[in-house]
Parts: sequence; C-alpha cells; structure tokens
Amino acid sequence: MNTKGKEYQSIRIMMAVIMSTVMGVIASFLVAQNPNANIPAFPVFCLFNVTESIVVGVFIAIFIPLDKLSNALVSRFNIKNYALHGMVYAIPLSIGNGILVSGIVILVNVFMSYLRINPVNRPPLLGMWTSSWFPILLPMIVISYVVSLVFTPLVIKFISTINRNTNNEKKLKFFQVEVLVIFAAVIVAITIVMDLVIVEKSKATIKGKVSDLVAANSRQIELNIDSYLERMKTTPSLLFSDKAYYEYDATDNSIDTYDKVKNEELIKNRIVDIGLMNNYSDFGIIYSDNHKVGWISNGTQNLYSDGDIYNPLSELIGDNPDQEAWGFGINGDIERIYYLKRVNEHAILVSSVYTRELSSVFVYPEQLDNIDIWLTDKDGRIIFSSKANDIGDIIPEYIDNAIGHRLSQAGASSAITTKQYFINVNICANGWNVICAVPADIVLKETKNLRTFTIRISVLMSIIFVLAGLLIINRISEPIDDMVSSLQYKAEVDKLSGVMNKATFQEETEKRLFFKENGEHCAFIMMDMDNFKLVNDKHGHSYGDQVIIKFGKMLRGLFDEDTLIGRLGGDEFAIFIEAGKDNNDKEGLEKRVTEGLNLIMERFEEVFKEEKEDCKLSVSAGVYYESGKKPSFSEIYEKADVALYQSKHAGKSRYTVYTEGSK
Repeated sequence: MNTKGKEYQSIRIMMAVIMSTVMGVIASFLVAQNPNANIPAFPVFCLFNVTESIVVGVFIAIFIPLDKLSNALVSRFNIKNYALHGMVYAIPLSIGNGILVSGIVILVNVFMSYLRINPVNRPPLLGMWTSSWFPILLPMIVISYVVSLVFTPLVIKFISTINRNTNNEKKLKFFQVEVLVIFAAVIVAITIVMDLVIVEKSKATIKGKVSDLVAANSRQIELNIDSYLERMKTTPSLLFSDKAYYEYDATDNSIDTYDKVKNEELIKNRIVDIGLMNNYSDFGIIYSDNHKVGWISNGTQNLYSDGDIYNPLSELIGDNPDQEAWGFGINGDIERIYYLKRVNEHAILVSSVYTRELSSVFVYPEQLDNIDIWLTDKDGRIIFSSKANDIGDIIPEYIDNAIGHRLSQAGASSAITTKQYFINVNICANGWNVICAVPADIVLKETKNLRTFTIRISVLMSIIFVLAGLLIINRISEPIDDMVSSLQYKAEVDKLSGVMNKATFQEETEKRLFFKENGEHCAFIMMDMDNFKLVNDKHGHSYGDQVIIKFGKMLRGLFDEDTLIGRLGGDEFAIFIEAGKDNNDKEGLEKRVTEGLNLIMERFEEVFKEEKEDCKLSVSAGVYYESGKKPSFSEIYEKADVALYQSKHAGKSRYTVYTEGSK
C-alpha cells in the first residue's frame, strides 16, 4: 500500500471520519451504560463525542504519519499476499487511532466534568481520566482494526472511481461542493455548540436552584426533627427536678409498702402532669424487676412476650455516656419512636410517640411536588417517609449507593447529584438522617422543551445560512469557472497534439497504478515517429508541428475517453490502457491493444501518405503488459521503452511486446 499524493490524503481523511464516527458512537454507548455516568441526553452526548472523535481523527490523519509505520511493518516482513498485507497494514493504524482518538476524547470529556466538580471534592484528574479511558481502550482498538479491514478497500475503490471518472471541470464542482459542505458543517457545528451552551447553562441553572431548594428543605426538616426530638428529651427531664422522683428504687426491699405506695403515687402524678404536655403513647418508668410506674401501653408490653421489658431496653442504652437511647423498630414495632433515659441504677424512663406524629414536622415545598423525603436511623431503616408504605423498610438501593458513605457529624449536610436524582442528606442531632430526593427527569423537563426549541431554530438557521452560502458560492464561481476551465486545459493538455502533456499523463497514470489491485491487467505503449527529424529538416519546424497536430488528433479518434494518451516530448507519445475491474481479461486486453496498434499503423499510412513517400515517415511502438504487483511509472516506462527500441532496431514501422530479459 504505497501511499502518494492528494488521493491518499483523501483516503486517510475519509477513513479517519468513518473510523472516528464508529468509535464515537460505540464509546458513547459504553459510557451511557454506566448508571453513575452524569451525561446529557444520549443523542446530544453521542453527537458531541462523534464530533470530537472526527476532529481528532482527521487531525491525526493529516499530521501523524501512522501509515509510515504500517508501510515499514509490511516491508519488514516482505508480505506479498494481498489479504495478509491488509491485515498487517491495519495493525499500527488501528492501535494508533484507537489509543489517540479515545484517549484525547475521554480526556476532554473528563476535564469538562472535572471543572464542574466542587474543588473541595475533586479527585485527581489523572485518576479520573485513566479510570474512564482504560475500560474502553481495548474495545476502541478492536473496533478501529475491524473498521480498517472492512472499509479501507471500499474507500480505495470509491476514491479510485471518482478520480477515474471525474474530469477537471467536475473536480472544480466537487471543490465547490466541498467548500459548501465545510461551510455548512461549520454553521451546524456553531449552532450545535450554541445549543449545547444554552441548554447546558439552563440545565446548570435549574440544577443549582433545585439543589439549593432541596438542601434548604432538607435542612428545615432536620431542624424540625431536632426540635421535635428535643422536646421529647426535655419533657422527661422535668422528672429530675426532685430527688424523690429519680432516687426512688422500687426494687429496694428496705422500703416498706406504705412508703412505696406513697412514692409511686407521687411519681405517677408527676408523670401525668408532664405527659399531658405531649401526645405520648408511652410515658413511664420501668424498674429492673419490670415493675412499672406511669403508663406503658399494651402495644409496648406485647413486644415482650416473656414480660421482661427492662433488660432489653437497658441493653439499648448500653454504655452510652449520656445514659440515653433512641429506638425504632424495636422487635418489629414501626409504629412508635422511643426515647429511653436511665433514671438510676435500677430504673429506666420510657417515652414514645407514634411515628405518624412526625407528619407535622415534614415540609413539602410547593415547587417540588415530586420530592421524596425519608427519615432514617443510622442503619438506613426508614422511620418516616413521604410514602407511607416505605416506613420500616431499608432506604432504596439507588439512594444508598448514591450516598455512598454515612455522614457522622450532627448537623452535617451533603448534596449528591446522579443521573436520576438530586439528593440531599442532613444529619440530625441524634444521628438520624434526613434524605430528600427529587427525580431529575421531572426537574429537567423544561430543558428538554428548550432543547427541542433550540434545535428547531438551529436547523432553520442552518438551512438559511447554507442556502445563503450556496448562493454566494455560485455567484463567486460563475466568472471563475470559464477561466479555471481554460487554465486547466492549458495546464493539462499539450497545445500541439491536443493530448495530455507529460506531467499530466504521468500523474494520471500514477493514479491508475496506485488504485490498481493485484492481478488487474494493464498495458503501457510507447510510440515515436521514425525519421521525424528528416521532416523538420526538409520542410521546417512549422510543417513538423502540423504532423504532431494531425498525429495527436488521429490517436484521440482511435481510443475511448478511459484510455490515457499523452505526448512525452518531441514526437514521442504514450498510451495507458486498463482491462477494467468488471472485465479483467488478459487475453481481451491483449486483443484490444493489438487491434489498436494495427489500426494506428493503418491510419498512419493513410494520414501521412505524402510524408511517408517523401521522408519515409512511419511509426514504431513498444508494449509492456503488467498484471502482478503495483509498478511505478518509471518501471513501466523503461520496459515499454526497451520494447520500442527493439522495434526501431528490427526495421521500424512495427510494434514489439516486452518480454523478460529484453534489452
């Protein structure tokens, strides 16, 4: 796969676009599969990645010579088999493109995400990049290799067809179309960027406001919960206003029955007075012998079938320095919240309220009617929820995964944004968690409407700009077309003979040879006129020029447009003929060449009858057939020239086919 010229650059760029597009789509899909990936809508994310990939891929194709590594690898192992040649050639290209394109695109995406992260919580940029890049690196290399194997032959054939069947005037039209396409692409890219900026800015603003609102709501609920629980703690503390209340021990056998009755009556009256301040379900003292003073509900007593209430509650308090504990879900009871306080060595104060009482402290902002609110204990069990059916369950897994770790400091707050939710966590004074979550799709619904509107406007503006660009290009190109066509004709065509000049003929022949596939047959014919110098000497150079003009006209009339005919200098002409991919028949090609040469000889004698009689003017030719590897222009020129020399040496006015070993 020797590479040369603008055609190969076109192949590189086209392959870069195809390869980058496929890699961009696949990479976007792989990233989108990650539930924790914070990305925009998939079409926008995919379009952004594909655009990035194409820009990077085209840059690599133009400025980084990966093809040289491929050529060096193929040459190093001297690979002749066409299929194996392509497989080996694709290795450096696929590895290079897979690494560079994916690495640069992922770096850009990660860096943009990095800038949006709070500086306090930012992880190392390098770590973010490598953790995002490495999982998709191998798939990108494999995809790049497969695309290279499949599409490279197709792209080569496509470029070959364009170059074979497109004259210079059409190439100018293609250039105009290319300019228009680039203009349109720039306009579309600008509008897309503007759309993204507008939508992302709006989304960021909405996210910020929603996050602030959720955080404020979560904080307010935390304060309400703290206030409510503080009242549950403060009210029982009134029992400690008199030693008679908290020093009495019902298990002390040294106290006579009369004093016990008197003391317990005093404590009970105090409990009734205090208990009326709140809507308690339980409010009383339990002693170590399970004797009770105050009111302990049947619901609480039924939790302990063996009648032992004191010891399980004492274990809940444990060695807490404050000698208190909060309880929920005790023995499966999710209807009450318990506050326990050790009164003395043998007594525990038990107070409880129904969980439904917490509804009075939960705040539901009008702007966020879809908000989910949970109050959980330290183990993640839901004490109260905006969804009644959740009480007693463990918080949803997606919330638990998003929170990641438990905050421990009372009053601490943490805001988490995932692909699905805006979440805020606050820690109450007793260690319970207030969790508020709002579905992102509900909040960002307006941005979707905005995106649709901006896309419509952008499409309309793009169409207007493209049409305007088309009009401008047409206006500019009209006065240039004729001049360009004239200049191209003068630059490419020999002014005497009317066939291609040497430079153009060599360039066009090299194109055909570059796109030639192994096994495709072609022929190269060298010709010059015998005794042409005598014509110039005898009749003058002006007469000789007329001979050149008539000979060129004769050749153009004998061959079709697909045959390359050129004047290499003086009276020397060359013809390049291909068998064609659709009818790659060696014998058929040889027959066409033989018939063409015989016709040249016959017509030459008719056209130049007088010159033949007067100056013995004739034409000799040498033919070289190639059907194997891709030769260079100089190789086929030299071999056809050897055959031409043999025709001259054998008596002139004939043609000779080159054979190996000829000199």
